[in-house]
Amino acid sequence: MDVTTRCRACSKELSGAETSCPHCRTRTVPLHRGEGRAVLGVCAALAREFGVDVALMRVAFVVMLVASAGSAAGLYLLVWAFTPAKAGGKAPLQAPLDWVSKVGGAPVEDDVPRWERRV
Repeated sequence: MDVTTRCRACSKELSGAETSCPHCRTRTVPLHRGEGRAVLGVCAALAREFGVDVALMRVAFVVMLVASAGSAAGLYLLVWAFTPAKAGGKAPLQAPLDWVSKVGGAPVEDDVPRWERRV
């Protein structure tokens, strides 16, 4: 039995094996660091995203690390911080960002007194 899904952007019918819609190029599976992890899973996620072998992606990362004198490690950590560990999960940096947006985006009600006055 063949499993089919629908694209969320253009509503075209897709087979279950497709990771992106051939019509509008929208991803059907979000980027995540799931299976194939060695250290933090960033190279495995990027290899899955670009459709290359994970060993090739790791070699490219090491070459980029040497060529950039170590500053590629910062890029690696940024991708790790914004990529969830599983498809439906939250990124490691998502909880602090949610807290900041909740605290910073709280509505201010002017008709509610800010302090209590005792007489």
